[in-house]
Amino acid sequence: MSRIALIAGAGSLPAELAARLEAPLICAPAGVQPVGLTVDQVFHFERLSPFLRALGDRGIETVALVGAIHRPRLDPALFDRETAALVPDLLAAMRGGDDAALRWIIGLIEEYDLRVAGLGELAPDLLAGEGVLGARAPTEAERADAERGRSVLAALDAVDVGQGCVVASGLCLGVETLYGTDAMLEDVARHRAEREPQAGGVFVKRAKAGQDLRADLPTIGPGTVLAAATAGLTGIALQAGRVVVLDRKGVLAAADAARIALWAEP
Repeated sequence: MSRIALIAGAGSLPAELAARLEAPLICAPAGVQPVGLTVDQVFHFERLSPFLRALGDRGIETVALVGAIHRPRLDPALFDRETAALVPDLLAAMRGGDDAALRWIIGLIEEYDLRVAGLGELAPDLLAGEGVLGARAPTEAERADAERGRSVLAALDAVDVGQGCVVASGLCLGVETLYGTDAMLEDVARHRAEREPQAGGVFVKRAKAGQDLRADLPTIGPGTVLAAATAGLTGIALQAGRVVVLDRKGVLAAADAARIALWAEP
Protein backbone atom coordinates (compact mmCIF):
# COMPACT_ATOMS: atom_id res chain seq x y z
CA MET A 1 0.00 0.00 0.00
CA SER A 2 1.35 3.43 -0.92
CA ARG A 3 2.10 6.03 1.71
CA ILE A 4 -0.51 8.73 2.30
CA ALA A 5 0.37 12.43 2.42
CA LEU A 6 -1.57 14.64 4.81
CA ILE A 7 -1.76 18.27 3.74
CA ALA A 8 -2.30 19.49 7.27
CA GLY A 9 -3.74 22.75 8.48
CA ALA A 10 -4.08 24.17 11.98
CA GLY A 11 -5.89 22.49 14.86
CA SER A 12 -5.90 18.95 16.23
CA LEU A 13 -7.73 17.16 13.41
CA PRO A 14 -4.56 16.34 11.41
CA ALA A 15 -3.06 14.61 14.46
CA GLU A 16 -6.26 12.64 15.11
CA LEU A 17 -6.23 11.41 11.52
CA ALA A 18 -2.48 10.74 11.47
CA ALA A 19 -2.86 8.50 14.53
CA ARG A 20 -5.18 6.27 12.51
CA LEU A 21 -2.83 5.91 9.53
CA GLU A 22 0.45 4.12 8.98
CA ALA A 23 3.36 6.60 8.84
CA PRO A 24 1.71 9.33 6.74
CA LEU A 25 3.86 12.06 5.21
CA ILE A 26 2.93 15.26 7.06
CA CYS A 27 2.97 18.34 4.83
CA ALA A 28 1.93 21.84 5.88
CA PRO A 29 1.89 25.31 4.33
CA ALA A 30 4.62 27.68 5.46
CA GLY A 31 3.60 29.33 8.71
CA VAL A 32 1.14 26.61 9.74
CA GLN A 33 1.93 24.22 12.60
CA PRO A 34 -0.57 21.40 13.13
CA VAL A 35 -1.14 20.62 16.81
CA GLY A 36 0.79 17.59 18.03
CA LEU A 37 2.54 16.78 14.75
CA THR A 38 6.04 17.10 13.36
CA VAL A 39 5.89 18.44 9.81
CA ASP A 40 7.92 16.42 7.31
CA GLN A 41 7.61 18.85 4.42
CA VAL A 42 6.78 22.56 4.39
CA PHE A 43 5.47 24.01 1.13
CA HIS A 44 4.49 27.39 -0.28
CA PHE A 45 1.24 27.91 -2.18
CA GLU A 46 3.27 30.01 -4.62
CA ARG A 47 5.14 26.80 -5.56
CA LEU A 48 2.20 24.43 -5.47
CA SER A 49 2.96 22.71 -8.79
CA PRO A 50 6.52 21.63 -7.87
CA PHE A 51 5.25 20.48 -4.47
CA LEU A 52 2.55 18.25 -5.96
CA ARG A 53 4.96 16.81 -8.51
CA ALA A 54 7.43 16.05 -5.72
CA LEU A 55 4.76 14.05 -3.86
CA GLY A 56 4.42 11.75 -6.85
CA ASP A 57 8.19 11.45 -7.09
CA ARG A 58 8.22 10.24 -3.47
CA GLY A 59 5.75 7.47 -4.27
CA ILE A 60 2.71 9.20 -2.81
CA GLU A 61 -0.54 8.18 -4.48
CA THR A 62 -3.16 9.40 -1.99
CA VAL A 63 -3.56 12.81 -0.37
CA ALA A 64 -5.85 13.95 2.47
CA LEU A 65 -6.69 17.59 3.15
CA VAL A 66 -7.27 18.07 6.88
CA GLY A 67 -7.27 20.97 9.32
CA ALA A 68 -7.95 24.67 8.97
CA ILE A 69 -6.10 26.49 6.21
CA HIS A 70 -7.03 30.12 5.72
CA ARG A 71 -6.71 31.88 2.40
CA PRO A 72 -3.04 32.77 2.07
CA ARG A 73 -1.45 36.06 1.13
CA LEU A 74 0.50 35.24 -1.99
CA ASP A 75 4.01 36.63 -2.52
CA PRO A 76 4.63 37.31 -6.24
CA ALA A 77 8.39 36.91 -5.70
CA LEU A 78 7.98 33.24 -4.72
CA PHE A 79 6.06 31.99 -7.74
CA ASP A 80 7.52 29.50 -10.14
CA ARG A 81 6.37 29.85 -13.75
CA GLU A 82 4.07 26.83 -13.71
CA THR A 83 2.21 27.82 -10.55
CA ALA A 84 2.00 31.47 -11.64
CA ALA A 85 0.08 30.37 -14.72
CA LEU A 86 -2.60 28.88 -12.45
CA VAL A 87 -3.29 32.08 -10.49
CA PRO A 88 -6.10 33.50 -12.69
CA ASP A 89 -8.07 30.25 -12.40
CA LEU A 90 -7.42 30.06 -8.65
CA LEU A 91 -8.58 33.63 -8.05
CA ALA A 92 -11.71 33.00 -10.09
CA ALA A 93 -12.45 29.91 -8.00
CA MET A 94 -11.87 31.80 -4.75
CA ARG A 95 -14.41 34.42 -5.79
CA GLY A 96 -16.95 31.60 -6.00
CA GLY A 97 -16.59 30.80 -2.28
CA ASP A 98 -14.69 28.35 -0.10
CA ASP A 99 -16.24 25.25 -1.62
CA ALA A 100 -15.47 26.40 -5.15
CA ALA A 101 -11.86 27.09 -4.18
CA LEU A 102 -11.50 23.66 -2.56
CA ARG A 103 -12.98 21.95 -5.60
CA TRP A 104 -10.42 23.73 -7.76
CA ILE A 105 -7.56 22.65 -5.48
CA ILE A 106 -8.80 19.05 -5.42
CA GLY A 107 -9.02 19.08 -9.21
CA LEU A 108 -5.47 20.40 -9.45
CA ILE A 109 -4.15 17.69 -7.11
CA GLU A 110 -5.83 15.05 -9.26
CA GLU A 111 -4.13 16.46 -12.38
CA TYR A 112 -0.85 15.26 -10.83
CA ASP A 113 -2.20 11.69 -10.64
CA LEU A 114 -2.83 11.94 -6.91
CA ARG A 115 -6.05 10.65 -5.38
CA VAL A 116 -7.77 12.79 -2.74
CA ALA A 117 -9.35 10.78 0.08
CA GLY A 118 -11.77 12.10 2.68
CA LEU A 119 -12.39 11.34 6.34
CA GLY A 120 -15.40 9.21 5.44
CA GLU A 121 -12.95 6.80 3.83
CA LEU A 122 -9.91 7.17 6.07
CA ALA A 123 -11.43 7.66 9.54
CA PRO A 124 -15.23 7.27 9.61
CA ASP A 125 -15.13 6.93 13.40
CA LEU A 126 -14.35 10.66 13.60
CA LEU A 127 -17.78 11.50 12.14
CA ALA A 128 -20.97 11.91 14.16
CA GLY A 129 -23.19 8.83 14.07
CA GLU A 130 -26.96 9.15 13.85
CA GLY A 131 -28.93 9.40 17.09
CA VAL A 132 -28.63 10.98 20.53
CA LEU A 133 -24.94 11.27 21.38
CA GLY A 134 -25.09 12.68 24.90
CA ALA A 135 -26.99 11.92 28.08
CA ARG A 136 -30.01 14.11 27.31
CA ALA A 137 -32.33 13.72 24.35
CA PRO A 138 -33.59 16.89 22.65
CA THR A 139 -37.02 18.25 23.48
CA GLU A 140 -39.65 18.81 20.82
CA ALA A 141 -38.91 22.54 20.93
CA GLU A 142 -35.20 21.88 20.38
CA ARG A 143 -35.96 19.54 17.48
CA ALA A 144 -38.18 22.25 15.97
CA ASP A 145 -35.35 24.79 16.25
CA ALA A 146 -32.99 22.30 14.61
CA GLU A 147 -35.43 21.85 11.71
CA ARG A 148 -35.65 25.62 11.33
CA GLY A 149 -31.84 25.76 11.33
CA ARG A 150 -31.66 23.16 8.58
CA SER A 151 -33.98 25.31 6.49
CA VAL A 152 -31.83 28.40 7.08
CA LEU A 153 -28.66 26.60 6.02
CA ALA A 154 -30.38 25.05 3.00
CA ALA A 155 -31.34 28.54 1.84
CA LEU A 156 -27.67 29.59 2.03
CA ASP A 157 -26.27 26.56 0.19
CA ALA A 158 -26.54 28.16 -3.22
CA VAL A 159 -24.36 31.11 -2.19
CA ASP A 160 -21.75 28.97 -0.36
CA VAL A 161 -22.11 30.68 3.03
CA GLY A 162 -21.38 28.87 6.28
CA GLN A 163 -22.00 25.45 7.75
CA GLY A 164 -23.73 26.48 10.95
CA CYS A 165 -26.40 28.70 12.48
CA VAL A 166 -28.16 29.33 15.80
CA VAL A 167 -31.94 29.22 16.17
CA ALA A 168 -33.99 29.89 19.31
CA SER A 169 -37.79 29.71 19.42
CA GLY A 170 -37.76 29.64 15.63
CA LEU A 171 -35.70 32.83 15.35
CA CYS A 172 -32.29 32.80 13.66
CA LEU A 173 -29.82 34.46 16.05
CA GLY A 174 -26.67 33.95 13.99
CA VAL A 175 -25.23 32.47 10.81
CA GLU A 176 -21.67 31.22 10.46
CA THR A 177 -19.67 33.23 7.94
CA LEU A 178 -16.01 33.41 6.92
CA TYR A 179 -15.00 34.09 10.54
CA GLY A 180 -16.21 30.67 11.68
CA THR A 181 -18.21 29.01 14.41
CA ASP A 182 -16.42 30.54 17.40
CA ALA A 183 -17.03 34.08 16.16
CA MET A 184 -20.73 33.35 15.59
CA LEU A 185 -21.24 31.83 19.03
CA GLU A 186 -19.34 34.67 20.70
CA ASP A 187 -21.59 37.17 18.89
CA VAL A 188 -24.72 35.35 20.02
CA ALA A 189 -23.46 35.29 23.62
CA ARG A 190 -22.65 38.99 23.52
CA HIS A 191 -26.15 39.97 22.37
CA ARG A 192 -28.40 37.46 24.20
CA ALA A 193 -29.46 39.96 26.87
CA GLU A 194 -30.67 42.50 24.32
CA ARG A 195 -33.97 40.79 23.41
CA GLU A 196 -36.03 37.67 23.89
CA PRO A 197 -35.39 34.80 23.87
CA GLN A 198 -32.47 35.42 26.20
CA ALA A 199 -31.80 31.72 26.76
CA GLY A 200 -32.34 28.43 24.99
CA GLY A 201 -31.89 27.55 21.36
CA VAL A 202 -29.92 25.16 19.19
CA PHE A 203 -26.63 25.35 17.32
CA VAL A 204 -27.04 23.52 14.00
CA LYS A 205 -23.94 22.29 12.14
CA ARG A 206 -24.18 20.68 8.70
CA ALA A 207 -22.23 20.26 5.49
CA LYS A 208 -23.36 22.38 2.56
CA ALA A 209 -25.54 20.65 0.00
CA GLY A 210 -23.36 19.39 -2.83
CA GLN A 211 -20.18 20.03 -0.85
CA ASP A 212 -17.17 17.90 -1.75
CA LEU A 213 -16.90 15.81 1.41
CA ARG A 214 -13.19 15.15 0.92
CA ALA A 215 -12.28 18.52 2.47
CA ASP A 216 -13.51 21.17 4.90
CA LEU A 217 -16.03 19.00 6.73
CA PRO A 218 -17.86 20.80 9.55
CA THR A 219 -16.13 20.17 12.87
CA ILE A 220 -16.93 20.55 16.56
CA GLY A 221 -14.83 19.98 19.67
CA PRO A 222 -15.14 20.52 23.43
CA GLY A 223 -14.54 24.25 22.94
CA THR A 224 -17.56 24.42 20.64
CA VAL A 225 -19.77 22.94 23.35
CA LEU A 226 -18.46 25.39 25.96
CA ALA A 227 -19.07 28.30 23.58
CA ALA A 228 -22.61 27.08 22.95
CA ALA A 229 -23.23 26.90 26.70
CA THR A 230 -21.86 30.42 27.15
CA ALA A 231 -24.30 31.58 24.49
CA GLY A 232 -27.17 30.14 26.55
CA LEU A 233 -27.94 27.35 24.10
CA THR A 234 -29.46 24.06 25.20
CA GLY A 235 -28.98 21.94 22.09
CA ILE A 236 -26.46 21.05 19.37
CA ALA A 237 -27.78 19.32 16.25
CA LEU A 238 -25.29 17.77 13.85
CA GLN A 239 -25.61 16.16 10.44
CA ALA A 240 -24.95 12.44 10.81
CA GLY A 241 -21.94 11.21 8.85
CA ARG A 242 -21.00 14.73 7.77
CA VAL A 243 -19.66 16.43 10.92
CA VAL A 244 -16.31 15.69 12.58
CA VAL A 245 -16.37 15.31 16.37
CA LEU A 246 -12.90 16.01 17.76
CA ASP A 247 -12.07 14.58 21.19
CA ARG A 248 -15.40 12.77 21.38
CA LYS A 249 -15.04 11.97 25.09
CA GLY A 250 -14.37 15.63 25.84
CA VAL A 251 -17.32 16.75 23.72
CA LEU A 252 -19.74 14.36 25.42
CA ALA A 253 -18.46 15.26 28.88
CA ALA A 254 -18.85 18.98 28.17
CA ALA A 255 -22.35 18.53 26.73
CA ASP A 256 -23.52 16.41 29.65
CA ALA A 257 -22.04 18.80 32.21
CA ALA A 258 -23.87 21.73 30.60
CA ARG A 259 -27.10 19.73 30.13
CA ILE A 260 -26.88 20.36 26.40
CA ALA A 261 -28.73 17.91 24.17
CA LEU A 262 -26.34 16.65 21.50
CA TRP A 263 -27.68 14.61 18.61
CA ALA A 264 -27.15 13.86 14.94
CA GLU A 265 -29.64 13.20 12.17
CA PRO A 266 -29.53 12.97 8.37
